[in-house]
Amino acid sequence: MPKVGEAIPVEKFWVSETNMRAEEPFGESEEDKALTEHFRRTSVVQPFKARMEGDGYGVVVGRRRFLAMREAGYKEFIVGKHVWVEEMTDEDAMDASLKENLEEFRKAPDPITRAEALNAYLSRYPMGIRGLARAWNMPHSTLADYLQILQLSQSMQEVVRKGLIPFSDGIVVLRLGLGEEAQNRLAELIETEGREAFKSELARLQLGRGKRGIPKDLYDILRISWDKRYKPDMELLEEIDRRAEAKGMKRDEYVKWYLRENIKREIT
Repeated sequence: MPKVGEAIPVEKFWVSETNMRAEEPFGESEEDKALTEHFRRTSVVQPFKARMEGDGYGVVVGRRRFLAMREAGYKEFIVGKHVWVEEMTDEDAMDASLKENLEEFRKAPDPITRAEALNAYLSRYPMGIRGLARAWNMPHSTLADYLQILQLSQSMQEVVRKGLIPFSDGIVVLRLGLGEEAQNRLAELIETEGREAFKSELARLQLGRGKRGIPKDLYDILRISWDKRYKPDMELLEEIDRRAEAKGMKRDEYVKWYLRENIKREIT
């Protein structure tokens, strides 16, 4: 094992295969470029961790720091200043990498990015989602929910990624068992009419599928009764249905849209 203060040529280091992000690219993102520029300006670093592998050293923890320092032009790494070299089994190395990536996972900017990262970790972790949950000391069900979000259509994933709806609403859409076309319509509704219109439509879909109902603290329900014995009521209902069909809407969607548009016109 190298001693503290010993200088080791940069060529002796590579990212260990036990590192959960070993195959991810480096240098393309603005964050990577900023980190590289940081190491061009300063020699103050938090040492990365490596272990002996063959005739060199595999980087287990601190992959981005190592790659940024190498990109910044470092010719050698000094043990104790730039790197700590430790004896680690494959299991030890993978556990260390997992613990580091837990922090990265929690910092993921949105649920879709987090789920994509989780999926990538699992592709390299032989113990599967339950083993990963134990390593991270997290409920298995939480990680399973994160992964489920990737089953949404691409359009729905994009509105979740943008933060237009919360992760929990994405899971509700998924559990409704809606097909891709229906999910895409919901995504378009969010983009064009906003979250309230989406929440209203989601509540309608839940009721239509036998859910327990709409939380009273979140929604107000306006119901209209039509008397089939009263001819003007039925004529009006038939006209609403014709207009709704012409716009490609369902009856309740059209009525809400019509009310909203006409009330907005009156108050503006």
